[in-house]
Amino acid sequence: MNKDSSYWIKEWKTSKNFRVENDRIKPKSYLFSTFPKTNLFGFQDLNVRPLLVGDFFSRYQRMDGYNVLFPTGFDSIGLSSYMENKRHSNAINDDISTIFEEQMLSLGIGMDDQKTIDLKHEDFLTSLQLAFIELYELGYIQYGLIDVCQDKSGKKILDTYFNKKSLFPNKVKAFYLDISGIRESVLEKIDALPLDNTLSQNLKNVFAPKKSLTIHFSVTNGAKLSYNFKEPEYIGGISFILLHPDYIDFTEYTLYEEYPAIELYLSEDNTNDFGVFTGSYAINPLTGKKIPIFISVKYDCPVYVANPYLNSEDRITAQEEGLPIIDVVQNGVFIESDFLNGLPVEEGRDLIMDQFVSADIGTYESYYSKDKILMSSLDSFGALLPFFIDNEEELHSLKNYLPFVLSSKFRPVLSDDIEVPGNMISGSINHIFSTGILSILSILYDNVGASSSIFSMDAIKNYQLWKGIEVLTIPQEEVYENIFVPLCFLSIIEKEKGVKLPPLFRKLELVSLTYDDEYHKITRSNNNLFDFSILLKKYSGDACRMYFLSKPLHQDFIFNEAELASMKNLKKSIEEFYTKPFSEKDQLKASFKEFVNQCLKALEDKDIYHYVEGLTDFFKEELWNNDITYKQGLVLLKIIYPVCPFLAEDIYRDVFHGKYLISDDGWIL
Repeated sequence: MNKDSSYWIKEWKTSKNFRVENDRIKPKSYLFSTFPKTNLFGFQDLNVRPLLVGDFFSRYQRMDGYNVLFPTGFDSIGLSSYMENKRHSNAINDDISTIFEEQMLSLGIGMDDQKTIDLKHEDFLTSLQLAFIELYELGYIQYGLIDVCQDKSGKKILDTYFNKKSLFPNKVKAFYLDISGIRESVLEKIDALPLDNTLSQNLKNVFAPKKSLTIHFSVTNGAKLSYNFKEPEYIGGISFILLHPDYIDFTEYTLYEEYPAIELYLSEDNTNDFGVFTGSYAINPLTGKKIPIFISVKYDCPVYVANPYLNSEDRITAQEEGLPIIDVVQNGVFIESDFLNGLPVEEGRDLIMDQFVSADIGTYESYYSKDKILMSSLDSFGALLPFFIDNEEELHSLKNYLPFVLSSKFRPVLSDDIEVPGNMISGSINHIFSTGILSILSILYDNVGASSSIFSMDAIKNYQLWKGIEVLTIPQEEVYENIFVPLCFLSIIEKEKGVKLPPLFRKLELVSLTYDDEYHKITRSNNNLFDFSILLKKYSGDACRMYFLSKPLHQDFIFNEAELASMKNLKKSIEEFYTKPFSEKDQLKASFKEFVNQCLKALEDKDIYHYVEGLTDFFKEELWNNDITYKQGLVLLKIIYPVCPFLAEDIYRDVFHGKYLISDDGWIL
């Protein structure tokens, strides 16, 4: 007993326990857990729970007769992984991958050497860049101006929605995913997901849903003025209206005696950069007050209703022109605004619309303001953007020269006879794209080294074969790149191939962050990173598995080494329990049956926390001073196996003298 974990790792590799087979009879299951971010010493942040959840189910399902696809890997994007100088630059990355692999194997993560996806390998890079090019060729990825958040140095750009960091807004030329044409499909897929209403709405909010309000004004010359306001809160403090002559026939809203002044304003002789009073007023339909109407070429919208609070330039302009100004906001809440008084500005938006609609002088409708997702990064590392650009701003695909990598001198490496005009586009494919498409690309990895098109007929067959991800386990902060973006890609594939594919996710587990015992996030900046290899050697992979799976996944995990030590003691007690002779009496029959049913119910509900809780409670409360029969001992051992695989293999081999590994045995019938 107590064989070293490396012994069982070798046994699992020899028996090919984790090989995905081309088996038409076995039911198929696809599990996916987010890949850990690489650093120099493996799981320093202790965020191992997503992988452990995936491995837990993969071990159980393999025993239950399933052909399981559970891709694992190391997210090395952002390091010097794609440089050509393998001897120098990849030496560090190979060391990092080795550390991660050793720690994952020591945790009992089942891996097939022929199936492991390491994101630094060129075969994956080729698939990543190929998918990027194909989406560009189909018009879904475009190159143009997009709103971004940018740091002061200008070296980093982030999507304005996916990143809420305190960066500077800017507009840059970059690659982006146009999601306007697949919006309804993605919304439909979100509605079909097994999510609570809050998370479902958060995903829909990526499209930035808003309401617009159409108001019908009366004008003093008898005309009617209607306009759709995309930002209704501007109406909260109306001071004047500007009409843009390129959009609206201003003569309809202008007094005849004002024509000469307006014609002069619109002529080349105009020296007035503000506008000219039309002589007419719009009547605020709620207050009845007059609002002066000006003609202007200064603004790019057909009708501009100004609110000096929301735009400081409005206040300056109004002051210069002698327009009346009424402050409607003080300390962040509305004042001098009738029914809005005392409300925060944001809360006033819906109430404004409701009042206009209820008064039957306005209508509102929903629209979506977000239709682009940034796909570029300005970082020189990572998967390079597979395009050159010439002096005419025309892009040239590098589809025939993949993978597109950098040399040790940061020069593009394609082939000796490459003839592509222009210059490489600076930057790389960003994390949102590479993470978002990973769960789809993983299905295509029948043979490592083969790069497949995500639109090929073989790819479609694989999507249909695996019928979606049985359990998706991701950190709470990675919802958008691991759920929303994959749904976008799936919708694109369905639209282009004219097929209806199985839902991409069947069960979702969101895993909270791990904190130290002082409730600090475990980061390098907090100087509280762990040496996970030491923890594994000190407490064993089984104890770590049992500990990290013993708390609800959605709750913040507070790491406490004393609790981990107690799990090591519990593991030792379970081991010692199997050194005693088995009972010949079925004295625990009722409670044992209840325990097994509880575990099976937890598996059915994909509820690992109650599974592990039931296991530990049953041992402490029922078995501590009792014995079980040989048959019950075998059943209990199978229940222990997904939680503590090394211990279960030890006991199965030494106590039951099995001809096979317990991992080759069947699940509880």
